[in-house]
Amino acid sequence: MRRIGFILFTVAVLATLVKLGFWQMTRAQEKESLGHALKFRSEQMYYSLASLPSDPRWYSLTLRGEFDHSKAILLDNQLYQGRPGYHVLYPFAVDEGWVLVNLGWIAAPTYRDQIPVLPEHHGEVLVSGIIAPPSALLELAPEVMGQGYPLRVQNISMVDLANHMDLTLPSWVLQIDPDSPLALNQTWIPVVMGPQKHYAYALQWFLMALAVSGLAFWWLRRSKP
Repeated sequence: MRRIGFILFTVAVLATLVKLGFWQMTRAQEKESLGHALKFRSEQMYYSLASLPSDPRWYSLTLRGEFDHSKAILLDNQLYQGRPGYHVLYPFAVDEGWVLVNLGWIAAPTYRDQIPVLPEHHGEVLVSGIIAPPSALLELAPEVMGQGYPLRVQNISMVDLANHMDLTLPSWVLQIDPDSPLALNQTWIPVVMGPQKHYAYALQWFLMALAVSGLAFWWLRRSKP
């Protein structure tokens, strides 16, 4: 019974390790596909909302319009060079509707109850950037939005923000071009972890599975009656 229990336990551990290894392989392949799509799509520029394809993610977009500085959004808990800060987002009005634009990172003041001095660009301006999914972090509980502006949020939920601002917003954010004269410090990157790390993690899981199987084989031979 002891040997049978050990064998069953070993099989369960091996199955878990191998499954984790293949999961990391799948994640690596997804990141490779994302990288190819990013390179291909970011080289294609659109100049209006109406011309965008049904899946506009990662395409480049240039729009002319005006920012609404009265409804500033501050994405909280953003680090840059070890300093805490925010990503500054403004609704941007164009002829076809509204777009939420991420201008980049700004440092947080020393005290939590203080708000940083936010940049303002009045009048009609030209904004270029990459269409990207909104930033999303793990939430332990549903976020309760405040009433005033600037509005500090933990996540960019387009539905909640659209309702809060009483605007019709697309499901994506325009990440401003780092070379734009309107851009702040740019900390946003489309792929946080490259495929190489996922392949390395997969190799670690497979090596652990090999080590467990080797130890199990050694123990079974040693304990053989």
